[in-house]
Amino acid sequence: MKKLVNVFFLFLITNVNAQHPVKYDRVPGVPIVHASKGLGVFVGTPSIAIMSDGAYIAAHDLYGDPVKPKRMTRVYLSKDSGKTWQFQAQVDDIHWAGLFVLRDTVYLLGRQGSTYNMAITRSSDEGKTWESLSILKEKTGKYTYHGSSTPAVFHNGRIYKGYDRHFPDKEGQWMSDNYSFIMSASINDNLMKPQSWVFSDAVKKPHHVEGSGWLETNAVLGKDGAIKGVTRIARTPGFRAGYYSLDTDSAVDLNSVGEIDFIGSATKFNIAWDTQTNKYWSLVNYPSPVVKPPGKSPGGMRSILALSSSDDLEKWKIQSIILATEDVHYHGFQYVDWQFDGEDIVFVSRTAYDDETGGAFNYHDANYITFHRIENYKEARIPKEFEYLLR
Repeated sequence: MKKLVNVFFLFLITNVNAQHPVKYDRVPGVPIVHASKGLGVFVGTPSIAIMSDGAYIAAHDLYGDPVKPKRMTRVYLSKDSGKTWQFQAQVDDIHWAGLFVLRDTVYLLGRQGSTYNMAITRSSDEGKTWESLSILKEKTGKYTYHGSSTPAVFHNGRIYKGYDRHFPDKEGQWMSDNYSFIMSASINDNLMKPQSWVFSDAVKKPHHVEGSGWLETNAVLGKDGAIKGVTRIARTPGFRAGYYSLDTDSAVDLNSVGEIDFIGSATKFNIAWDTQTNKYWSLVNYPSPVVKPPGKSPGGMRSILALSSSDDLEKWKIQSIILATEDVHYHGFQYVDWQFDGEDIVFVSRTAYDDETGGAFNYHDANYITFHRIENYKEARIPKEFEYLLR
């Protein structure tokens, strides 16, 4: 097993640049990382952040039997607007983590692999070197921490981030005992210190809300100035998300806990408020009924990536189909993390797609991390070749 892991790491180090069009001519976008099917190791949790000089930082973690004892995140840098990528560092013992930037320091916040505690680290040299992990919250009893590369929201001098507490599933129902919360800190405090952070009440999915799971929480700035929690829920047809509002940084308005309309809520998504358009935007997996196989759950349909928007966070519409195939079994553009970049949106995707070594193991167990750009997102429209997917 050790030999296989070492071979895999060597493969990644020698193939992180995107200057190999022959090798990567099948996959959409710019490949940052490619993992061949035979390795039994898969790439996950893509994240992207933008430095003040315009450089892009991207990260992803690894999963699969060969790396179970050693969870880690790998970091990359692009100085040419995402055209090429260079490996920066491997950050050991952290996964399910998201990047954010504050005063040209890049942070990585997620779960410690060895303990399942919540952890954070930071880099002041564009991801080349990282401080030792700092534990922000220790697991207690049977619960651990669960999350992903969801948005960091800056508001009134504070940073807000959604995350989840995970108890063992009940009666075999997936993610049935998750609790959602919002954590926040002053941007003037030391974010590596646990005492700098305030954690809101942890909220479980109400019984009247259908579906399973209450996970991968988005912190979202509401139009009323309050921070909202919006969560993924596994249910059919995949158009309702979990929702609550903070009353204070530490307290949830219990009367607000429920659900809202949201397209693509059965898979991980990121929502952000845009001051240019006065709209909320998201990139979502649209579970098109046109290509849905019998018995397929919407959470398992990740081959269509759509750009959506909302004026009020509660009513959403599809603005464009960005990537799409009908192969819901072996193709996936998923766990997308994205940022506004001037008139564009840039994003990274956990991509399952064809390659020269047998393709992806399945739609979920991806073989690529890819970079993409949506030019002039405000004017994005549905391409004619994809219009049939919305019928």
